[in-house]
Amino acid sequence: MAELVEVAGVSRDMIKYYLRANLLPKPDKPRRNLSLYKEEHLLLIRLILRIQQQTSLSLPEIAAAFKAADYDPTTIEIELLSDKYHGGRRDLIIPFEADTGNKVSLSFPQEFLEELNSAGLLATTRPLDDDQVEVAGLLWAARNEGVPLSFFQKAQENLQTLAQLEVDALIEIQRPELNYDAVVASVTNTDRVINRWIVSKKTSLARGMFQRIIENSENALSTIHQAIYFPSKVFRKRFRIDEELLLLSKHVAADPRDLERIHCASRACLLLTEFERVIGFADAALAIRPNDDLAIACKCLAFAMANKLEEAQLYATQLEASDSRHPMALEGRLLTLLMRAAKLGGMSDTTELLKEAVELFRDPASTPPKGEMDRLEACLLHARANTLFPDAINKGLEAIKALEAMLKRLHSHSFEELGLPLEGIKAVYQVCANYHLGQLLEMQGNVAGARECFERVIQLDPSSNFGEMAYLRLG
Repeated sequence: MAELVEVAGVSRDMIKYYLRANLLPKPDKPRRNLSLYKEEHLLLIRLILRIQQQTSLSLPEIAAAFKAADYDPTTIEIELLSDKYHGGRRDLIIPFEADTGNKVSLSFPQEFLEELNSAGLLATTRPLDDDQVEVAGLLWAARNEGVPLSFFQKAQENLQTLAQLEVDALIEIQRPELNYDAVVASVTNTDRVINRWIVSKKTSLARGMFQRIIENSENALSTIHQAIYFPSKVFRKRFRIDEELLLLSKHVAADPRDLERIHCASRACLLLTEFERVIGFADAALAIRPNDDLAIACKCLAFAMANKLEEAQLYATQLEASDSRHPMALEGRLLTLLMRAAKLGGMSDTTELLKEAVELFRDPASTPPKGEMDRLEACLLHARANTLFPDAINKGLEAIKALEAMLKRLHSHSFEELGLPLEGIKAVYQVCANYHLGQLLEMQGNVAGARECFERVIQLDPSSNFGEMAYLRLG
């Protein structure tokens, strides 16, 4: 007894009570003053505690269940797992039992019931039978947890197939010499086991998927700057970037109040990683319009891309306060968020930062684009979202189609026709679009398509960071 008390974690008096209440089998007594307990006694005590915690069974009911199972811990464990001890629920697959007692009346807003009905999740709005009340109650609870009804609509599409599979399996089970009540009990028990397996397996799969999302998101933090293209000296010489930028500066100086031209110049310098010039042009725009979101976004991105987190954070905070949905503003906030999460690393939980980043990434172009550069930036932002957070965003195919359309438009139009300030800017967009398209095609298993994209990156700028990574991906 002393040894059982120590390992079971319950008192001597409690064990004696379990023995008197027939919750435990009698121990062996080789001598009058010696009782020998087995491993089964320890397992049964643990099962008593679990059943009390997980069900509403009383101790006499637990004793009756243990006696029916001949005090076999394995049998009791399986029955607990199969939900047998939750017998109060009316989820029988053959619903022919009379059950008129202990009904709970739930009321829901009429507009909620009508919403469920129009979504195909509830066959009627009034009056509701017991099953419909339960369905409505579960959906109401899910809504309070933030689960959209669209999830249940999509899930419901697959339930018909799953239900048919179960019915086919139940019909195939041979049940010779059973009367009707015994068949009902047998089918109900089998259905309960299947339901528990479905819940257990679904939970296991969902847990694995969610964990992969978290791990992939955290892995992305270490490579965020690899998603930024830095043109090489060869590229700059090939497209006469320095001369073009000098000419661009002269155009701005000729009309220093032309806000649109200043914006264009600032964005062009950002794409060419001319960070000091970006900040200069952005300051000029802010002198004209102090709360200019686009100028603030350019400064935020310039500091973030230059790996100056504290300065970037100042402007990201301003963008967050204004809640600008411009692609550049979203991009600035996102890059700063990811840099913060990367800096925190193991020192603090980065989950909230990653969650906020993913939420921003989900809608990269909620504001209609005002020009070609807006459209191109929104497309690239969507692509980066799916390369950094492929599991969480899960819109890789959409991003691929958008990038292919973007490349086709870049190929068929000159930079003047597209309204871009420099020919080199068009080439920058081609490099970025091809590189991200290659990444996404690679994720989809399209190796040949990915190789073509990476080869085009190398043709455009082999000495850049994207060119080097494209070489590595080609082996």
